[in-house]
Amino acid sequence: MRITLMLLFFSLWLSSCNKALYPDRSHFLRDGELAPTVDLSTYKSVQERPGQNPDLCIAVAISGGGSRAANFGVGIMLGLEDFEGMRYQNLLKEVDYLSTVSGGGFAGGSYIAALYDHNRLRPDAPFIFGDYVKRRVREALSYSYVGTLVRANFNPRLWFTHVDDGDALERAIDDQVLGYKSRRKAMGSDAPSIRLGDMFIPKDSDLPVRLPMHITNSSTVNTMQIFPFTPDVLEEYGVVGYTHRMQKEVNEFPASYIVPLSVGIKSSGSFPVLISNTTLVSSYSSERPFLHLFDGAMTDNTGYYTALQVLKQETARHKILIIIDADAVGNRYTFSEKEGALFSLGVAARLPSSGLDARRATLVRDIMDACMPARIEPVFFGFNVLLEGNEAAPPAVIKIQDEQERMIRVLKSGAEVSDRDKQILYELLTYIGTKYTIEPAEQELLLLGGQLIVRLRQQQLEAALR
Repeated sequence: MRITLMLLFFSLWLSSCNKALYPDRSHFLRDGELAPTVDLSTYKSVQERPGQNPDLCIAVAISGGGSRAANFGVGIMLGLEDFEGMRYQNLLKEVDYLSTVSGGGFAGGSYIAALYDHNRLRPDAPFIFGDYVKRRVREALSYSYVGTLVRANFNPRLWFTHVDDGDALERAIDDQVLGYKSRRKAMGSDAPSIRLGDMFIPKDSDLPVRLPMHITNSSTVNTMQIFPFTPDVLEEYGVVGYTHRMQKEVNEFPASYIVPLSVGIKSSGSFPVLISNTTLVSSYSSERPFLHLFDGAMTDNTGYYTALQVLKQETARHKILIIIDADAVGNRYTFSEKEGALFSLGVAARLPSSGLDARRATLVRDIMDACMPARIEPVFFGFNVLLEGNEAAPPAVIKIQDEQERMIRVLKSGAEVSDRDKQILYELLTYIGTKYTIEPAEQELLLLGGQLIVRLRQQQLEAALR
């Protein structure tokens, strides 16, 4: 305690030594101004995609949570693809917008990559996301991105260059999640990376609209503002350069449409301290030409805010906001066993996630209050669906490996899942940590659990479609 007080007094003394102020009003955002968000009037409507129902607009927000969120998000999307009810079949094809954060971007990106390659290679065949999950998405989402980060930090060639572990992660995301590696095998050195211009088609362009809009959400390091990674937002910030596949690319003109999607996914998942932030080059200020971005969870861990903004601009009769929440905090104890004050370092360790936890406490109510005036129907998909109306008692002890194997068999059988097994499944899913790696049994449970939760939400989905 004495050391803490001494440091406090010392910092106050240092701050009092500054006797001059140098006002500068050239800030990009002045005090109290809102950060730029997506302007749909810039682009052709996603409703122009072949086979779309213009009366129905669906935005899917997928939260952060590393590989847990990535695989759970894909599990939910598989459940939406299998949906049947209220005159609708396959709600996944009706999804117009994906608004993702951190690991949720891996789920959204894998879906976009599957559609992208299908449109190029098999445009006349029906698209089935489940087939792509079996062929390549499972492998991409089980890849150890932790290994990529570790190897980059121990690579002497990166110690004295502008590239870093985050740039190595960006290349791995492009290779695995967004399919560049398999695309290169099929097409050779001319294989393209997926770029923002493939999803966001300018209003005056002759190009057709083929893909939903995938918006990854980052946070600005200096001002802690939400940063939707879209061409119009990048143009407002004057972005002209970025690093892609370990190479720095700087243009004399705005680079908004040619920025790869992998840069956005990586910047959205750059967890502070553990992963180097993303640096973009901007022409906005000659004195401060760099824009630093990191994890979107610092400003909105669910992606709902951006999804809400785009839905408000839509004119469809039915507007649905699907929130895929892969938060695994579970039910923390409110009370403590200790009487004395907590150790300062222990409190400090809670601070990085304190904002996320505080917002989560009112998340559902905040989203419902925001959706109601705009006539948007919110539907929530989270692990806690397994506990709703469930009074069964979980076992006192759960043997993880044994129960993982048993629950996988139960879910694959198609039999009705008992309330007790839902309690066990909840514990197994929330036990999976926030990491960029996943065990085979964990991945299987997340994919199957996501599909089960969609079935449990059947009535809410049908009510939203009325």
